[in-house]
Amino acid sequence: MRYELHDGRILTWSLETHVVTHCNLRCVQCCPMSPHLPAWAVDPATLGADLTRLARVLKPNVFKLTGGEPFLHPDLAGVLDAVRASGICEQLSVTTNGLLAQSAPDAVYERLDRMTLSVYSSAPLTDASLSRITERCERHRVHLTVKRIDAFQQITPDAPLATDAEVREVHARCWLKVRCHLVHQGRFYSCTRPPHVATVLGPTYPQMPALGEVDGVRLDAPDLLERMLGLLERDTPLATCRYCLGASGPWKPHAQLPRTRLAEARGE
Repeated sequence: MRYELHDGRILTWSLETHVVTHCNLRCVQCCPMSPHLPAWAVDPATLGADLTRLARVLKPNVFKLTGGEPFLHPDLAGVLDAVRASGICEQLSVTTNGLLAQSAPDAVYERLDRMTLSVYSSAPLTDASLSRITERCERHRVHLTVKRIDAFQQITPDAPLATDAEVREVHARCWLKVRCHLVHQGRFYSCTRPPHVATVLGPTYPQMPALGEVDGVRLDAPDLLERMLGLLERDTPLATCRYCLGASGPWKPHAQLPRTRLAEARGE
């Protein structure tokens, strides 16, 4: 993959940030591993500072607020204001399961351009809730995309990939490195997986490198543009790829993780 520059900024399809790590659902094979992460919410001012720095070298077509469940953030309107003020992007989008979106303040809808609503077969929205969200999006001129999802692809392997050939194949087939660029806690990542895989699986695999550091670029790097281009255009796998199936995993029916199993996974 090769990227074009315009006025000294890398042109990309999208950039996202996890405004919270926790969620009100417990989806099995959740890509950002929310069911296994401690609750955390981004500080709007900190995110704004990161994006202001990043906006000097990056121009995504759309900026996505994801999670976790973004509507769990205590000041989502403030986050949207910080993103808008940074100048990173003109199109602001939120990706949500919708269970909390119907009751969100008007101030959130007023600041959005787009909403992607994931309707999961294992935790479906009622018709009334969907109608309410649709009506609010129409009233505030928010473009609504509804995705009905009845299967998840396994993305976390049962054990680290054993051979370098397997790792290279996963990386070659993966679309996350093109569509899911992430800014998180002062670093830019070419996909959403490194910081959270390290948090969740690190205690199990002590040989694991510090994925959040080795697979990300610090936003205060003096040669940020060059480092980001190097990361985006690299042909070799990330260290995280050994602990990830990317787009190569089998598809399974969508399901929620039982609370007892979740507690065991968290060591509770």
